[in-house]
Order: sequence, then C-alpha cells, then structure tokens
Amino acid sequence: MKVAVAGTAGLAQHITRAVAEEGHEYPFFLHTKILGLTKSSNQQRPQLAENGFRVIQVDYFNPASLHSALIGVDTVISTVSGAPQLALIDSCLTACVRRFAPAEFEGVPYERPMIEQGRKKIDTLNRLREVKERLQSTAFCCGIFYEWFGPGGLSRSGVSAGTILETTPTSRVFVGDEACYMLDFRNERATIPAYSEKGSDVYACFTAAADVGSFVAKCLSMEAWPEQLRMRGERLKLLDFVRIAEAVKDRVFSVTIIDSEELHEQAIDAEEAEDWEKVSKLEALIAAQRGELDFLGANANDCLPEVKTLSFKQWLSKAWAQEA
Repeated sequence: MKVAVAGTAGLAQHITRAVAEEGHEYPFFLHTKILGLTKSSNQQRPQLAENGFRVIQVDYFNPASLHSALIGVDTVISTVSGAPQLALIDSCLTACVRRFAPAEFEGVPYERPMIEQGRKKIDTLNRLREVKERLQSTAFCCGIFYEWFGPGGLSRSGVSAGTILETTPTSRVFVGDEACYMLDFRNERATIPAYSEKGSDVYACFTAAADVGSFVAKCLSMEAWPEQLRMRGERLKLLDFVRIAEAVKDRVFSVTIIDSEELHEQAIDAEEAEDWEKVSKLEALIAAQRGELDFLGANANDCLPEVKTLSFKQWLSKAWAQEA
C-alpha cells in the first residue's frame, strides 16, 4: 500500500516511521515551503532524506503538482490544515486516492463551538462528507497530546509544527510553548477548568504522539474506516491529571481552578483587546471544560489491543528525566 503523509514535522514523522515499520510501500512526505515552516523546519528535508525518508516537494496551490505526486497513492494522512488541506482533498479526488485522514488529531469532531479555528476544521469535514462516495475518510481523535506538558512544550517536540492556519489579522496561532496549557510542570503550577458548568468533574483523553503514529499505521490495514477512530493513552479527570504531575515531581503544585464564567469573560476581554494568542489559549481551556477533548469509547484501542500505550505518568517521568 502506497501512503503519503502531508507535512514533515514531528507528528508526520511519528506516523511515517510507524507506517514504514508496518511494511507499507514507500511511505513518503509531501513537503512545501507554503506550510509556513520555520527556516530550521525547511532544513528538515535533507535531514529526513538522510534518515531514509522519501520527501517530495509540492505546491499546495498548484493542482498539477499535487496531482502528479498523488498518482498511485492509496492513502493520504494529512497533518496540514486550512486551504492547502482542501486543495489536497481535491487532488486526492483527481488522482483517485482511495482514503484520506484529515488533520484532526484532537477532540471529537462536531462537538466544537463555531470559533474561527473550529469553522476551518468543520469546512474540511463537511467537504469530506460531500465526497464520501469517492474518497473514504476518518478522523483520528486522540484528545490532548502528552507533548504539551514536556520540556519546551508542544513547540519543542515539533508535533505542532507544519500545521497551517490561514493568515488573517485575527489568526489565532496557538504554537504550544511550555506551560501555555493547563500545566506548568517546571514551576509547579496548574490552571485547569476542573468542573463543568453543571458542576461535574471535567475529564479529558490524552495520548503520546508516538502512540498516535502507531495507531494510525495499524489502522491502514482495516478494510473500511469508520467516520471516527478514537484512540487514547489515558482518560483522566483534570484534577487527577494534576495529581499525577505532583506525584512525578514529588511536590505539591499551586493549582488555580478556573470556572466557565471566568473563562468566557476573559475570552471576551481578550477579543476586545485583539490579543489573539490569549484568545487561543482560553479557547483551548474552554474546549476542555466543554468536554470536547473527552470520549468514553476508544474504538481504535478496542480494535488494536496490540498497540501498547504509555500512561501519562510514564511519559511525563521520561520526558522530564533529563531536565532533573
């Protein structure tokens, strides 16, 4: 099976490595400067080739470029979003690609508010539904990446790099620096939306990026994909999530519990101030508080028990071991 992975950053590399280990034919990256990668990220291309990865340069706004790269490809896994992802879907149709997985890799689709970022993702999902008779697709839902909470955060891990958001005056680019989301492990602090509007405990699902790669690669062998493939390392109450961090560090953290009303008031104030980075951070907390990052059933785990996932405690201990 010939597989293409759109993007070249951390998550794409985890997926491509796992696909290769499964023995599928020539997994390769679709790479372009249009992805808005940093200078160091654009230098990944020769480094990836040296490590045995095949990289094809494409132009997401040139249909002929995409079409030629996708001829003979069975499955495309996307880690890019926005207009380039929509162009990628159209080229999959012209090149007769059989299956497509959009750049979801977070909470459950259609359970999100219609915020700016959410609308762009819904546009992609709606497009895939329009063409479902010609292009099979699934949303890989994994909740929150463990990598948010390691040294340097999601940014240093590279998992978030390579994702495209439209460039507009109000672009809300949440790059994922250390301590920007719920947990500041280094300074022993946490800010969490621990309770829902009805007062119940808030839960979320969490998964390591490498485990996501393993799940995606194993799912390629499925005869047919369901609309969603949900995977997780752990499902945790947010209060327990903090307690695990405290146990790993053997310290009591300073914990701020922020309620729904305060979250929304802060988000409104940030929007009025056009502080889009703060808006993005608050929307991520609102998503957790609303339960968008939680799911009871994990059908990928059920179907693929051979994928052994890391617990949050295991991952966090290992991630911070070299920082001690």
